[in-house]
Amino acid sequence: MILRRITKHVKDQNWFAVALDFFIVVAGILIAFQITNWSEARSDAVREQKIIERLHSDFEALGREVDERIEFMEPLVGLIEDTKQLIINDPTDADLERLKNFYETAFTLPNISGQSDTYEQLISSGDMNLLANDQLLSELVRHASFTDQLLHQDQVIREWARPYIASIVRLRSLLDALPMDEAITEAGSKADFIVAIGMYESLFVGQLAVQKAHRESFFKVIEILEQEQSP
Repeated sequence: MILRRITKHVKDQNWFAVALDFFIVVAGILIAFQITNWSEARSDAVREQKIIERLHSDFEALGREVDERIEFMEPLVGLIEDTKQLIINDPTDADLERLKNFYETAFTLPNISGQSDTYEQLISSGDMNLLANDQLLSELVRHASFTDQLLHQDQVIREWARPYIASIVRLRSLLDALPMDEAITEAGSKADFIVAIGMYESLFVGQLAVQKAHRESFFKVIEILEQEQSP
């Protein structure tokens, strides 16, 4: 239709009408282009909000896990110290129930929380560009790098410490099979236990500090995600 009109106006040499027709065509194309861009931008904004909601859910859950670990660990620092003093004073006269309590609770180094599943999906799919907030992007990358560092560090420390706390590990396996004094004698010397539990105490306290630092990292991301969510 518009092409026939332009052709007729050209034949009639009605240049004003030709110019008007061209203007209508160009304007229509521009409007259609803007509508398409607006629709894509709106679609991206909806996707961004869904991603932010999923990230917030992930980080809230992971942050709660870290909180629970810290709440579990903090009271146990004293138990480890009590156990160390108990062994230093007279390991053959140690309270079996207190030692079992140590093994059931304090002789555990909680793991480090891993990455958000949603974050890893964004990286693998290349959809990180959907997040418009540069501060959020920066904090997500920083947190992911920090988490990777902690996970690697945790693995290295556990491997390094294993031979140093071997006597504590042996004692745990012997307590149910032998009387207390025989189990301690069989597991190692008093000096071995003092070194081992002192080493473990340092690891435990260090791990607690790491968990607290990781929690702060989670909270920074959560704070930005909460600001980004639609009211």
